[in-house]
Amino acid sequence: MTSRQLDAAICLLISAMLLLAYWLTMPTVVTFEDSGLFLQVCHFNGVAHPPGYPLFTLLCAPWFWLPFDPVILGNSLSALFAVLTCIVVYFILQRLGVSQVVAAATCLLLGFSRDFWSQAIIIEVYTLNTMLVSALIYLALGFMERPEKWQLFTISLLFGLGISNHWPLVLLSAPGIAALCLGQAKALIAILRSPLNFLSCLLLLVLGLTPYLSLYLKSDPFFSYSTAISTVEEFLAYFLREAYRGVDQNAAAGVMDKVQFVGWLGVQSLGQFGYGFAAIAIAGLFRSFALSRLVCLAIVIIFLGNTLVLSFLLGFEFDFLHRAVFQPYPLVAWICVSLWIGIALQWASGKSGGRAVPVLIVLFGVIMLVTNWQQNDRTGDRLAHEYAAILLESLEPGANLIVTSDPQIGPVSYLNQVVVMRPDVTLYEAQNLFFPNKLAGKTAAEKKIFADQLPSVASVAIPWLTDGKDYGLYRRHGPGLSGYGIVPEAGDFILRLVDDYRADEYRDPNTLYFSHQLLIALGNQLTHYAFTNRAGG
Repeated sequence: MTSRQLDAAICLLISAMLLLAYWLTMPTVVTFEDSGLFLQVCHFNGVAHPPGYPLFTLLCAPWFWLPFDPVILGNSLSALFAVLTCIVVYFILQRLGVSQVVAAATCLLLGFSRDFWSQAIIIEVYTLNTMLVSALIYLALGFMERPEKWQLFTISLLFGLGISNHWPLVLLSAPGIAALCLGQAKALIAILRSPLNFLSCLLLLVLGLTPYLSLYLKSDPFFSYSTAISTVEEFLAYFLREAYRGVDQNAAAGVMDKVQFVGWLGVQSLGQFGYGFAAIAIAGLFRSFALSRLVCLAIVIIFLGNTLVLSFLLGFEFDFLHRAVFQPYPLVAWICVSLWIGIALQWASGKSGGRAVPVLIVLFGVIMLVTNWQQNDRTGDRLAHEYAAILLESLEPGANLIVTSDPQIGPVSYLNQVVVMRPDVTLYEAQNLFFPNKLAGKTAAEKKIFADQLPSVASVAIPWLTDGKDYGLYRRHGPGLSGYGIVPEAGDFILRLVDDYRADEYRDPNTLYFSHQLLIALGNQLTHYAFTNRAGG
């Protein structure tokens, strides 16, 4: 068997093993995070929340033409990008002098690492980002070894595509990729000195950015974060995530929050592969310095960009919710850790004649696999689906439901619009986002006047709709409605919620946070209901 044939066989084996594991652990119904939102964006070929992620949405829309369940289609697309990431990392490791067998084992470790696995089984944009950044690293290493202009052309195109997917995370990795290319500064200058080559790089970069044109071309999609984007100012505001400025830069967050995030990221880096492989990664970091100072520096820059720099750029409060939001951002950093692991294992293999590496991989790998499988097995994660189904099914015929936060918008709208559950229910979003139905008025007072005129109105956690009758899952509004009520259909759901929460069944941080908040709301409402009825009886 030739080396290329062995590479092909190894890649097929890696793909089969990872895809099987992802298939066996991915959720089969809509979940929290951005699952419900992206499922609808892909299903209706809409526009995602800022910055729009146009490359991902352009890829997922035709993928959803396949005759399968939308949830499985969406989750499997992330799994596909995750597998392709691992394949690219396999070839990166070989360029770093790692043998085929050790590179294959290291790629499996990456695929089964905690947070990488978690993003490989839900519909999200992060594994597409890791695939593109990994490809950029691979090409930059190739340019450093043997500079050719086609590599620069491809880097330009892929960098543009990366910007079209998740530009903040790609920019955080760009300095390290640039450092690799600057290892051949003379060749780089010689290639770019040619006007034709420079123009080709520029045009390919622009070509990679063309998915952003879809934000203009989708003039009136059924499901879109906001209304149609028609001006340059509106586009720039969308691209720069102006709508999330208050979220990304929370006024309540201070320097200590950033310091705590740095410490937390240190703990996270130790937990991705388990403590055994974390120690091996540290050894690999020092070993990479001995192999090539430039490569070592570039990987460190990429790692720090996606951890330390990111934590200081964002203005998150250091609380449970924001840690959950932050958790998928550093996936590229964990790729760097996997490279250090591969370098260390290769060094250990050479020193021990190949005897130590299988022992280390089996010993630490089995522990990591079992631990991370338990953490990422989401086949039983049905809370978002059940919550949205109970909420919709218990509404009156022809109800108008007003929601506002992602845990309601995503799952509830997905079941209503895609699964077509309770098509008689009309959905509104309090800030007039996503849904084609809009509340008249700009201020809260104007929207309330409009809502008061609608028949059979229900709302979930709307600050300016505090009147009406509180049913726990939602609040009904209308003449003569006040106090507290119960939803008979919700009894079994609440019991399962309590039992699963007490049994620590909610391992995903977003699901855990929502279950905690829902239990508080239901507990408060049921307590008031019980005391009100007792007093009235």
